[in-house]
Amino acid sequence: MKRLSFSSRTVPLAFAAVVFISYGVYIPRFGLYGDDWIYLYNYHLLGASSFANFVAVDRPFSGWIYSLTTPVFGDSAELYHLLLLALRWGSVLLFWWILRLVWPENPRQAGWAALLFAVYPGFQQQPIAVQFILHFSVLNLFFLSICCMLLSLRYRRWFWPLTLLGVLGALGMFSIEYFVGLELLRPVLIWLVLGQQVPAPPRRWLYTFLFWLPYLLVLAAFGVWRVFIFQFPTYQPDMVKGLLVQPIETLPLLANRILGDLKTVALDAWRQTASLPTGIGTRLYFWGLVILVFLLVLVYLVRFSTREKVFSAEIKGFWQQWLPQAFLVGILALVAAGLPFWATSIKVELPFPWDRSTLPFMAGSCLLTVALLELVLQPRFRLVAIAGLVALSAGLHYRNALVYKKEWENLRTYFSQLVWRAPDLKPGTILVSDEIPLFRFSDNDLTPIVNWIYAPDHHTAMIPYKYFDLSTRIGSALPGLEDDLPVQHNYRNHMFSGSTSGVLSIYYRLSGCLYVLGPEESDFPGLPERIADTLPISHLDQIQAGSETEASLPPVFNGEAARDWCYYFEKADLARQREDWSAISNLATQAENLGLIQKNNYELLPFVEAFAHTGETDRFRQYVNLAGEDENIRPVLCRRLSQIRKTDGVSVEIQTIIDETGCQE
Repeated sequence: MKRLSFSSRTVPLAFAAVVFISYGVYIPRFGLYGDDWIYLYNYHLLGASSFANFVAVDRPFSGWIYSLTTPVFGDSAELYHLLLLALRWGSVLLFWWILRLVWPENPRQAGWAALLFAVYPGFQQQPIAVQFILHFSVLNLFFLSICCMLLSLRYRRWFWPLTLLGVLGALGMFSIEYFVGLELLRPVLIWLVLGQQVPAPPRRWLYTFLFWLPYLLVLAAFGVWRVFIFQFPTYQPDMVKGLLVQPIETLPLLANRILGDLKTVALDAWRQTASLPTGIGTRLYFWGLVILVFLLVLVYLVRFSTREKVFSAEIKGFWQQWLPQAFLVGILALVAAGLPFWATSIKVELPFPWDRSTLPFMAGSCLLTVALLELVLQPRFRLVAIAGLVALSAGLHYRNALVYKKEWENLRTYFSQLVWRAPDLKPGTILVSDEIPLFRFSDNDLTPIVNWIYAPDHHTAMIPYKYFDLSTRIGSALPGLEDDLPVQHNYRNHMFSGSTSGVLSIYYRLSGCLYVLGPEESDFPGLPERIADTLPISHLDQIQAGSETEASLPPVFNGEAARDWCYYFEKADLARQREDWSAISNLATQAENLGLIQKNNYELLPFVEAFAHTGETDRFRQYVNLAGEDENIRPVLCRRLSQIRKTDGVSVEIQTIIDETGCQE
């Protein structure tokens, strides 16, 4: 029977399988996150041609990718996820190709490093598809440029066409600066490849410089443009300034920062894959996935490794061997990748959002990891280690997918409740909340959603709605907590002009209901101080309660959240604003028939008021008693009951029940 084996032709398919298992299977569970919203809303608002202005403030040459993709993909989240998946696979293939060009006699190690690159666990923002198609497009351009450069050394008759393509790919650094440090690897790679053709060092140095020169000129042009022309509109070169002004004090800080970051990307990133998820079901799936991936990868590596030719150290000198060269290139790649981040003091961390800074470190970390395994493990154990790292990393990406799936559900729930409570908002409304309970979004990301919901047909740069996180906006974009103060806030090419008279305060905690609060709710139990401070200028009349307009979520949400208890509370609270007491009574009946119960006793208060006005004495007594079981809301309950007592037309029976509560006037 013929033994199963895998040739190099199967490598792209193997990479595709690993990428799909690690990321692709979760795409149906994902939506839009973070800056995805502002990019797609810009297309919805102003069209594909507007991206030049959209990115002008920080990356003026990055809009091309969105001008090309948005007319094709529109606002389909799935298509952007598929595009990013393809770009991820493309980056793995190109990285593998580079390693094959530099070390053609070591296909096995190239495949190992590329497999690790495919699942590198330091970067966990793959679900933020729209934002990161830029990063991976530029990474692919950089890798393709390296491939063209190396191919031009082997095929001299194609030198100029390949060099032209390589230079064009290198221009990607003008779109995003993440990978500019890796440009310094070019002379090292040229030197290694030329060693197979021009062994004499003097000529090799000269040829290395000459072949590097076109790319060095591009790098120099970028440096001049970035430092002296465009300069630093966002992050400043603080570390560079510190070295120039206080070198003795800054050098130890820089050294500590470099060592810490290298440990983060080369060691901690892999070590975190060993942590386990919670929950029996999640653990079962996790271990099933890890075991499956481990076995598949191990079988593939074992069968593929049988075709490798072995070259011993007796054939080549020490520095001509793969291991020392890979160590050197891996370390240099890590150091080069960090230069832009260390110069500007940008964080390199594993927790969100700074795990995005690990992107340029992926290549160096994976190559160095393979070199270390080659050094310390016997051949049969190396395959087990590689398969184990790939499998555990796939497990980590599964756990990460659960986080993003939950975040998407939380976002849908949040805005579904907002739409239920506020089906129509006046233009100029400023929604304010304290510490957004969504971990992959800032208020700049939520503003597009609010505008898309309440002004879907608006198509000018002056947007009608704003969302502010009080933890970052009080005293800056929100100038004060009194009425009639002007509010001007621009983000990229989107502008907002309003006043504090349009403020509407909302309070929400995960798994609870959203509360729209007015000045009278100052006794709301446990209200964060910043929200409480805004209540005097929170205007419930920004909700057009009498309007027949019913806002809906943008199509990308694929519908609103399930109608649980919070739906009936939000609709009841809206009906209270309209003083439609019979509607509230009907909502209570519907919720009771479905067996739904409140999440917080505060949510019973609209029903208490409604039953008082409709004269439903028994239900009034029942809901008053239920609400009163929570001592924390008793002040609010007593205030509402006091208001009911003063209302004309309230029956004697209702008055008697109020007296029985013991609430004081």
